[in-house]
Amino acid sequence: MKASGFVHGDPPALDRAGRAFLVLAASDCELARKAVRHWMADASELGRDAAALYDPTPGRAAEAVAALRAGSRILVAGPAAEAMAYTAAARQAGVLPCELITYVTSTVTLTVFCPHCETTQRADARPGDRISCAGCGISLEIRPHLSSHHGTYLGAVA
Repeated sequence: MKASGFVHGDPPALDRAGRAFLVLAASDCELARKAVRHWMADASELGRDAAALYDPTPGRAAEAVAALRAGSRILVAGPAAEAMAYTAAARQAGVLPCELITYVTSTVTLTVFCPHCETTQRADARPGDRISCAGCGISLEIRPHLSSHHGTYLGAVA
């Protein structure tokens, strides 16, 4: 497991060094909800404070992140596009990579950034696929580079 990485497969374990946990289900998908329940049970077994938010609004998630204290850890679970958006918001709020884990439950829809016109769009595609930019129409190849700051894959001019 890599801190601030995007983890696939089974839900990753809690970072036992965390003093408290904020656990976010980034959608209403059952796999995300199951991961949140798993993490909440683990935090309870460790005797640590934990709060769970199920598909919160961006504003509610930002409030919860702002209320965290030093030593807290954030765990996000959900489909790639939604989970990446919450991860990006946490990073923009100052959360460090070592304080954040994102568990991706599905990669059907990705968010892609066009460096030509700076448009961000969702696409049912995978890294290596080509799409047309919704902003400028240029052909983009989705690169495997994933930005936790923007919550997007990079589209390279194809």
